[in-house]
Amino acid sequence: MSTCSKPTLTREQVHEVLWSLAAEHLEKAPDQLKPDSRVVQDLGADSLEVVELSMELEAKLGISIPDDALESPNLTLGDIEKVICERCL
Repeated sequence: MSTCSKPTLTREQVHEVLWSLAAEHLEKAPDQLKPDSRVVQDLGADSLEVVELSMELEAKLGISIPDDALESPNLTLGDIEKVICERCL
């Protein structure tokens, strides 16, 4: 069973939405965000912000992100993008 209701998403669309929401939620300029930016250590997110970002990504992209996919203490934006792309592309 697919966990993505929008199978026509492109990697570029996923990237754009993720970077936009991450910049907004973490109060960073988009050019400060890199694929290897660690969400907690480098960008200053707390666990609630990670959950809120995940929920908004799910709503915007029409997907379901497993909770355990975002639990790594060294989670990067690239990791999040990879999880989404693996599930929807």
